[in-house]
Amino acid sequence: MRQVFVALLMLAPLVFVPTATAAEGRSTSEIICCPAADVELFMLGSADSGSLSPFSERLGDDPESAVIANAVTSEEVVATWRLQDLYAGTVPDGTWTISLPVLVENAGGAQVNFTVEVAIGSNVYTGALPAPSTFVGTGESTISFDVPIEESTVGDGWDLEVVLLARTVVFSVPQSGSQLSVLWGADGAEASISGEFSAIEMRLLDVETDGADAYIGVVLSSPFGTDLLAFSDDLSLRLDGSVVSGDPVETQSADGIRVTWTYTDDDPGEQTMSVEVTIRLQSGGSSITSEPTEVTFTTEDGEGGGGSYYPSEEPLRTTGAGSSLVVVGSMELSQDRGELVLERQTAITLDGEMSFWMRWSLDHLGSEDLALSPTIRSFRAGGVGDEERESRMIESIERQEFEQQMGKLHVSFLSNGLGLKPDELIGDSGEFDTVGVSLDLHGDERVISHPVTITIRSRERVADGTLIDLVRDFIVVQPVPFWSDWSIDLTLKTSGLTSLVGLDVGEAEGLTLNHRRMPMGESAVLSGEDLDQGITFELIAAPTSAPLYAPLLVLIGTLGVLAGGLALGWRVSRQRRRSLLMTEVVLLSIIVMAMFLFAYPSMFVFGAAGSSAFIWGVTALVSPRASRHRATSSSAKVNRNLPLPTFACPACGTVNDVPSHERPLRIVCQGCQRGITIQG
Repeated sequence: MRQVFVALLMLAPLVFVPTATAAEGRSTSEIICCPAADVELFMLGSADSGSLSPFSERLGDDPESAVIANAVTSEEVVATWRLQDLYAGTVPDGTWTISLPVLVENAGGAQVNFTVEVAIGSNVYTGALPAPSTFVGTGESTISFDVPIEESTVGDGWDLEVVLLARTVVFSVPQSGSQLSVLWGADGAEASISGEFSAIEMRLLDVETDGADAYIGVVLSSPFGTDLLAFSDDLSLRLDGSVVSGDPVETQSADGIRVTWTYTDDDPGEQTMSVEVTIRLQSGGSSITSEPTEVTFTTEDGEGGGGSYYPSEEPLRTTGAGSSLVVVGSMELSQDRGELVLERQTAITLDGEMSFWMRWSLDHLGSEDLALSPTIRSFRAGGVGDEERESRMIESIERQEFEQQMGKLHVSFLSNGLGLKPDELIGDSGEFDTVGVSLDLHGDERVISHPVTITIRSRERVADGTLIDLVRDFIVVQPVPFWSDWSIDLTLKTSGLTSLVGLDVGEAEGLTLNHRRMPMGESAVLSGEDLDQGITFELIAAPTSAPLYAPLLVLIGTLGVLAGGLALGWRVSRQRRRSLLMTEVVLLSIIVMAMFLFAYPSMFVFGAAGSSAFIWGVTALVSPRASRHRATSSSAKVNRNLPLPTFACPACGTVNDVPSHERPLRIVCQGCQRGITIQG
């Protein structure tokens, strides 16, 4: 008996293990959608390895083409397009339509006989033009095919392939260089195939709860990857017919993209609700809605997860909509022991999906999870322990470790993590004397979608008189953009003895540069809002300490030239009218000082000052003499109150005033214009 009992004890684990495995392997999701729906697929890519996509946003600016330059008398493949990894389902009976733009050049037209083959897995269907030989006129036109499709079952992972075949092409009235081009893949050349098939699969996950929060997750699977969230419209979840508000959290799943909505229960307890998920695959197309599915969950009193789902997987940095990016920076140019020093401070503020990813990453600092992206795994744990990690809060030690390690990792983090070009944004880190990083959580330490600001400070020495890039387009253009829009506000300052010569941003659309020069230094502001990720710009300047460009010395030199010109003009116009001279002095001085303040090149400012001084001298020389000499001598002061005499001209008898008591005095007769000298 003892031996039998021991044997039973040894067999007991084998009895229970399969039961445990089955429990762990039990499905925790339910397929809730989607049946076949009408979808238009645009043809993209090259003729040899083209692809199909339902999103017009994937169309380029320039079309792809397949050129037929010689008459075709036997069947040949023109182009092939493929959509991989379809989902299991049923393709109903129907007619699929294909439209292809074509262009005939250097010929009166062409007689064409094209066919298309549509392969769904191993099932192949053929379509042809309405007539065996169709005439296509010169220039652009569109040819269409109807392909009858029989009801068939689609296996999981099958491909959809479209092959265009040319049987005959004969040019009418051909000339040198006659050809027919099939166009696709661009705005204005939208080749497409439209049909009814299952393009999306939705799986509803078990509801998770945390306090009063319930997290309803749905895995979206499609052949289109992250493009599904990037370019589709109206993705929403309804509970009992009411749309759940707030932005969902998106994470990459093994078999699709998990989208999780947070529902906060106002009346905690057991709830049974109907779930519906709606998505519109294409703008202007019909919505795809899952069948209503009942879910039961229990919520409790308390704050729960704070109104936001905390995923176990790394969240997506973008689902295609992109996040808002704000860059606020400053640069200060000064001298230190005879060398030019440029100090930079760049504050990068993230919002939306990117800020949530950033906060989630900070809460996983030092994690050894191999599923994490290399950007997160590059940070060491340092002083971060298991208590702080994955606590749904960003602890002070996590922030300190991030700031400390970013001193060496800032280049790779900006590049690989945020999709930015570090050298173009903050300068060449290899030239930095010092670099420091600080993190601002904007008053909220929770792992939620809330702004985060990373500030990078650096100090570097720059060559005197060498043209450098202060900042240039720094966003890496992504097929699925990280950034929906961005703005910049960059302030530049110099000391009174340094200057940014040739400061210019070129013809960058949406950006403005305001450059000013003051006695104690120059200042400039580069600003722009709601900018596109594809904008190109380059802010350049040549830092220098040359006296010819130093603001303080330029001002002193300008004032010296103006003062010298004014003194010369004043001396020349001693006995002349000065009203015109004074008007010019005021106006030209204002113009010259405005050129100084608005940071015109110093040579222009000096040239304007010298020209003004020259004009004043000429004006002083040509100004008319005053009608009466000003009393400047002591004798004039004595005779100031004596009446002035008159006398009659000996030649014509005209009575003339004697304008002065000075003798001898020469005057001109007002009657005969003869010169008269009065001796006594």
